[in-house]
Amino acid sequence: MYFTMDEIGFANTKKIKNITAEPERWKFIYEVAKTYGFEGVHFTPELYEEFGLDLSGIPAYFQDFKLTLHFSGLYRNIPEPKLTKAFEIATQHGMHDISLHPPDIYGLSSSEKSLCYDLFRKTIEKWLEIALKNGITLSLESHVEGRYFLFDGLEEYVEFIDLYPELGVLIDISHNYFDGYTEDEIISFLSGKNVKGLHISDALRGVDIKEGTHLAIGHGTMDVFKLLNHFADIPELYSVLEIKADNEGIADSLRVLQQGGNLPPRLQSS
Repeated sequence: MYFTMDEIGFANTKKIKNITAEPERWKFIYEVAKTYGFEGVHFTPELYEEFGLDLSGIPAYFQDFKLTLHFSGLYRNIPEPKLTKAFEIATQHGMHDISLHPPDIYGLSSSEKSLCYDLFRKTIEKWLEIALKNGITLSLESHVEGRYFLFDGLEEYVEFIDLYPELGVLIDISHNYFDGYTEDEIISFLSGKNVKGLHISDALRGVDIKEGTHLAIGHGTMDVFKLLNHFADIPELYSVLEIKADNEGIADSLRVLQQGGNLPPRLQSS
């Protein structure tokens, strides 16, 4: 298992948006990842668009990291041009996994949701075959809040992934915990599946989703290490710090994860 960077921290985000030259913005991202101590970078096109960066232009020196690509915010189905570009980026830059959100079906009728399901199956079947031919894994994130996503609960998610044994599983432990699943239930549903990655952050229940997910480690109530320890022996498992926090929150979280749970003093006493 290795840890990989997603968000770069509030102060770093503010700083990169003030860097005018694109090559310098790429160098800044590289140095941030190195300074934190990440082994990988998990590229999300929507985030890098905020930075004014096109992932087609990732510099060659990022080969120092293990690279993965993640798509979110998909409504109803995944546009073909988006997937085509994703595979071009992944093959060009030696990325080993492309991960996807399940489609957002908010506001759809039951018949429209059924159509979305059928279209999504065809999309997965086509692009999973392409991924395997190119030596890339295609993984599906475990978002299962049924009001918003195609799958209503981990039961439906597991039924879908079981149709495609070679489809990778990306477990979002924060969202699954926030949705009401215990650590043991997450393990029970997803242990033994084709798990390729984890989205890691702490979580709280009983609050708004923006306040209860993507928290720095130690700022929630989830037993993060119970989940990490269970899946840690999977070869080349990428573990993404999907944390929306200040720079110190990301640095502390990575340090805690690397040290196996030793919280900094300021969190031990909180």
